[in-house]
Amino acid sequence: MEKFVEFQNWGFNLLIMSSLMTMVFSIFQGYGFIKQSQKIWREKSAKAISPPFFFLFFFYFIAFIFYGIYKNSLAMVFNGLLFITCIPVIVGIIKFKKMKLLDWLSFFASAAIIPIILVIKEKDTFIFSLLLVSLIVLGLQLLTIIKTKSIGSIEIKFIVIFFVTGLCWFIYACYINNWALQIFNFCAVLIYLAIIILYNKYKSM
Repeated sequence: MEKFVEFQNWGFNLLIMSSLMTMVFSIFQGYGFIKQSQKIWREKSAKAISPPFFFLFFFYFIAFIFYGIYKNSLAMVFNGLLFITCIPVIVGIIKFKKMKLLDWLSFFASAAIIPIILVIKEKDTFIFSLLLVSLIVLGLQLLTIIKTKSIGSIEIKFIVIFFVTGLCWFIYACYINNWALQIFNFCAVLIYLAIIILYNKYKSM
């Protein structure tokens, strides 16, 4: 435990404050996933939800645990535990959405993340490539909303929580000088903001 940067730099400083904030908002993220899963199961629908978006999230969180251990970051490890709250969302999507071949391919491609993160030496580069893919998939979720002109089964609390969490992660990434997380969270915050704006535009339609 003493290897984690949070313990090495414990005190009243920006690193600890941003780390604690990311952990607090990780709990809120978990709540967001739970609310999203409840909406899917309650409505028995995954309309306007992009399966690759959530498949990638699920396996990325598992990989993020191993990456956090590699980077000695307790905040990353804690955030990776969110894969647990993703499970009912994934099951709900598979059960209620008409899965296409591309959706299944995205599921198995995302699953390949786990063995790769365990054996690859250039973990920073690999995580950055995953984050780039995540931005593309996140963008697809935005395009799905634009295309259908519908918010479908998207839970806005889920999006708002991720928007605020992205801001916290950006601050944390700046402090630990992790350029991959800096770029990803900056772009992700902009996309989440766009989704929030579209939600308010289409929620009465």
